[in-house]
Amino acid sequence: MKLYLTGLSLVIIISALYLSKVPDDKKEENPPNIVFLFTDDHSVPDLGAYGNDKIHTPNIDRLAEEGVLFNRAYVTSSQCSPSRASILTGRYAHEVGASRLHVDRMTDFESIISMLNDKGYYTGSLRKVHQKNIESEFDFSVGRRSTVFVDAFLDELPEDTPFFIWFGTTDPHRPYTNDYEYKHDPNEIYVPDFLPDTGPVREDIANYYNEITRFDTESGEIMKLLEERGLADNTMIIMAGDNGMPFPRAKATLYEDGIQVPLIIKWPGQGQSGVVNDDLISLIDLTPTWLELAGIEVPEEMRGQSLLPLLRSEDYEKREYIFAGRNWHDNWDPMRSVVGERYKLIQNYRPEVGITHTLDRLFSPTWDEFDRLKEEGDLGDERLEYFFAESRPVVEFYDLENDPGEWNNLADDPEYADLIDEYQQALSDWMNETHDFLPSPKEAFPSKRLNNSYDVLDAEEFDSSN
Repeated sequence: MKLYLTGLSLVIIISALYLSKVPDDKKEENPPNIVFLFTDDHSVPDLGAYGNDKIHTPNIDRLAEEGVLFNRAYVTSSQCSPSRASILTGRYAHEVGASRLHVDRMTDFESIISMLNDKGYYTGSLRKVHQKNIESEFDFSVGRRSTVFVDAFLDELPEDTPFFIWFGTTDPHRPYTNDYEYKHDPNEIYVPDFLPDTGPVREDIANYYNEITRFDTESGEIMKLLEERGLADNTMIIMAGDNGMPFPRAKATLYEDGIQVPLIIKWPGQGQSGVVNDDLISLIDLTPTWLELAGIEVPEEMRGQSLLPLLRSEDYEKREYIFAGRNWHDNWDPMRSVVGERYKLIQNYRPEVGITHTLDRLFSPTWDEFDRLKEEGDLGDERLEYFFAESRPVVEFYDLENDPGEWNNLADDPEYADLIDEYQQALSDWMNETHDFLPSPKEAFPSKRLNNSYDVLDAEEFDSSN
């Protein structure tokens, strides 16, 4: 006997099966919306909410007042597309084959977008995603140069449907246009201690500020749209950066200005407001946060941990370490980093060369200034000679509490030998666990003690240590 089902019967059966799997306390809930405001090349100090009183960012500052500002948020990579691959898959970029710039994740690793789609979310990307095979998964998608704005997405939104918006601005990525509605006075900006304080550098930083303000203005418009359409009270808003500012010793490096980024989360009616959090946070934590918010089970393979308990002031297991890496970005310069509560390890895998340059150099008046000052012998700060060194140490180890600028490398100080060993072991364990293709420190340098030189072991020493 054959069983025939009408279309209506089939719908009823499928609906019943679906509802039977949904917890009773979730069936009547209106699933929260998610809006992700994402800057492009933006280091953590450069928002008013983070204490920079020279930059104009009133909308993001207000977001921080109404949500949680994270003081120690880090990306998994100091490069655009690898960093984004981590957020979109919940895994480190090298785990999904996307550790190099402009490389998409392997398609056998599911993205959060497809998971949200399956849950019934209407997903939209506006502007830069930088992962093409994931960008195609959004229900609504416009390219990075499109003038289409969030109102167009909301106009297409099906009634009573939860949504996810990825607003990936290209600000403050180079090149800068010098065409801004709001312009900062170059005489009224902060010059980081890793840059020369000259007129052209100040102009360059002012334009960087201008681009951040343009992003702030658009973010304000998005928040206003949510208010006007009655969506704000059920929408989590997240603001973050994908990696550090496009200046020397920042983007594409593992120094703080390369991997520490702004992160602000506002969760109306559920999360804390007006709170500053100092815990170590990785942006890979956003993925399980969004999945849990949407009522989706987080796959065990994902590396992050949901921030919802933290946002609710509930018990939360703090991270002991943050891990970050860099591979190919216009050149091959692999390096790995471990950030702890106070100390930081950087492991360089091409120490035989000096600092490598990304293509941002071509659009950077700051780099032009470095070249001019070097030629004239007038860098003004001997530390800036770093940019012209012919080689780098294999190991860098910094006390972030006493040396936030990361200038005093403690790698050769016997007092820190055991601590360095602890951080290298943590890095080795993480690299092995996540199937990193580079040799971990404990395998590459079996002598355990590393000198501040790339000639770590001569051949005889290396043979005897294996």
